[in-house]
Amino acid sequence: MRHLEHVDVLIVGSGPAGSAAALAALQQRPDARVVILDRAPLGRDKVCGDGIAPQAIAGLATLGVDAVVPSELVPAVRLSIAGGGGTAAVTADPGAVVPRTVFDERLARAAIGAGAEFVQERVTSLVQDGDGVEVDGRWRAGVVIGADGAHSRVRRLTGTPGNRGRSLAIAVRGYAPTPTARPHELLIRLDARRGGGLSYAWAFPLYDGTTNVGYGLSSDASGGGRDALTRRLRELLPEYDLTGVQLTGHPLPLSTWTPRAAIGRVLLVGDAASLINPLTGEGIYSAIVSGALAGAAAAVEAATASTRYRRALARRYGRQHRQLRLLMPLTGVPAVLDAVVRAGADEPALFNRLLDVGLGEGVFRLRDAAALLARIDPLRSALRP
Repeated sequence: MRHLEHVDVLIVGSGPAGSAAALAALQQRPDARVVILDRAPLGRDKVCGDGIAPQAIAGLATLGVDAVVPSELVPAVRLSIAGGGGTAAVTADPGAVVPRTVFDERLARAAIGAGAEFVQERVTSLVQDGDGVEVDGRWRAGVVIGADGAHSRVRRLTGTPGNRGRSLAIAVRGYAPTPTARPHELLIRLDARRGGGLSYAWAFPLYDGTTNVGYGLSSDASGGGRDALTRRLRELLPEYDLTGVQLTGHPLPLSTWTPRAAIGRVLLVGDAASLINPLTGEGIYSAIVSGALAGAAAAVEAATASTRYRRALARRYGRQHRQLRLLMPLTGVPAVLDAVVRAGADEPALFNRLLDVGLGEGVFRLRDAAALLARIDPLRSALRP
């Protein structure tokens, strides 16, 4: 007879979502057996802007691991629009920039330190029944948490499709030398593409003399694929020397369409659940939040974890997701983006709210919409076909 290892919570993926799930499960039940599987060793790279928003740092604090970003704070975020005559909005609320090879390993090791087990293993099979989930013919778990990213094998093994069309963005990322005169701040340069949804270039400086640079947009508006993205990146960030810089691409499943977050005793979190914010491409905060919600639900009671996780996720993100699905068509209108930047420059409190919507789980209020509409002059120019 086959020997199955019985665990309480089996997590597939050791990124921020998986590590947060493990930490939350062990907070809830310190005696639980929590195992993390990943096909790659600790310290693997992930194509990302490497930005850790203040909201994400606060989320880590609730798990007791905010020290994973001890010294890499960046004091400001600058939002501008391509061709906007230098108009920009700046906030002084610091985030951090930590390469994912470093950040993910720190967080995974924090989970291991809290009691989770790490096993390097590629998941090939998943079978559910009324009492649990069998994985690879080796593991038997009360709950499985799929934290294995945009190409989630766990999601595919449940027969659940992934994102496509405008609910899927693509991005390229590389590391360029930081220009001598460049302020130490996060730079986001919006690139309005009518009918193509939001697109932008970013430049996030590290403390080693390099800057994480990249460009992303909706996959159905990418035109010539990676070559077209690379050309536009060079156009939008001319101050950065990209000679010899290796650019790597990656898909971003946006929350404008999300799969079922729970399929029986399988819970999807982070990118596997398509929780990337469509306004900014930010996914680390939602990975931490969804992972923590799933881990806590799984540790309390396996039989009801699915229901409790779905409800908790809806409470945290339901309103924001509904709102952003309605607003996404406006992100391709240049006059709207210009109004956002000018409003942020005029009203720091409004800019901070915009950032909370784009980087956290905030929502727009009627007064926010009114403040933005007042800056579209004339309004009909933004809405003209």
